[in-house]
Amino acid sequence: MKPGVPFLKTRFFIFLLALALPALALPPSLRAQAGAPGQSNSFDYIPADGEKITEAPRATVQINLNDIEVISHPGRGVYFVSKHRWKDWVERALYLVLLNIALIALTASMPKNDERNLIISYFLTGVSYTFAFWIFLCAILLFKLKSASGIYVLPVSAALAAATYYLMMRIRKADISLTDLKEAFKQQSGSDGSDQRLSSVDGSPGNWPEQDFLK
Repeated sequence: MKPGVPFLKTRFFIFLLALALPALALPPSLRAQAGAPGQSNSFDYIPADGEKITEAPRATVQINLNDIEVISHPGRGVYFVSKHRWKDWVERALYLVLLNIALIALTASMPKNDERNLIISYFLTGVSYTFAFWIFLCAILLFKLKSASGIYVLPVSAALAAATYYLMMRIRKADISLTDLKEAFKQQSGSDGSDQRLSSVDGSPGNWPEQDFLK
């Protein structure tokens, strides 16, 4: 015979009561006491007579708005930006200038008597032009930020671009000279692709009696 629903409920209630008995059997000192506000609990620290309790200083957050610019954008809303952003762009422009100078020095020191070196020199010249253009963009952004440092960055970018152009003309001149030299060797070698200076001599006697030293 299957037990009824009231019997199952009774057993379930007894089971819950058995789980709660160990917690009820604990001594009161081990139970967490959460008294009402204003009442002391057993784990509160009670100072002795005449003892003063120094409270820990609370951390305060201070915002200095003197170095911050408040911008109200119709789409992005109100946001804060630093007034010293131009220093970051000056630092980036300085790094680009140093990299560009090192790149120009490396390209100028490479020998220009080989096709492989010429190809590498052309590639490095293109990278140097890119750096000079980035420095120019940094100068434009500094002008937009109303910083006077853009007056110094802009001529530097122009000078680096001029130095890169002069270096590219030297590479092009070396490339043309190497091409002309190869064409001259091809013309000397003849149409069959062999060098006439290395052609064999037949060794037949000549028809120049006045130049015959054996007589």
